[in-house]
Amino acid sequence: MCLMCQGWTREQVRELYAEQIEEHGWTTVSVEGGRDRPPMTYTVGLTRFRDHPELVVSGLAPADAVPCLDELAAHARDGHRYAAGEVITSFGPHRCRLLRVNDPRRLVFAQEIYGGRGARVVPGLQVVWSDHAGRWPWDPAWSHDGAQQQLFGRPGRRTP
Repeated sequence: MCLMCQGWTREQVRELYAEQIEEHGWTTVSVEGGRDRPPMTYTVGLTRFRDHPELVVSGLAPADAVPCLDELAAHARDGHRYAAGEVITSFGPHRCRLLRVNDPRRLVFAQEIYGGRGARVVPGLQVVWSDHAGRWPWDPAWSHDGAQQQLFGRPGRRTP
């Protein structure tokens, strides 16, 4: 749901996110996809947990992305520190691999709330999901019924 599309001001949206972070520890922001890019959803607030990077997922509808990010965020709140290259196998038929986000400024509200007016860039990790056969989007045989993920980082040479 695009709040600014419904007439909310940027300040009202930022205030809502701050309230949600205060109440729950973090919030999620969903950005609609377009003709040339899939949707994305990211966390705001994980920075509060020992400077943990924010998490972002691309190519999933918010109804699918938010539960995934909420589960990972709860682990970060409880002390787990996710790192680039880590593979997560707890999401049913899909594995997830974390990539360092090359340009975390795309996580706009995380930067606005925690970035310190541009002096500090809040880091991000992308949660990349595999197809049902366990292949990653950069594998030539990757197939997920037409779904697309925009990659915000580069995988290492090794793909576990």
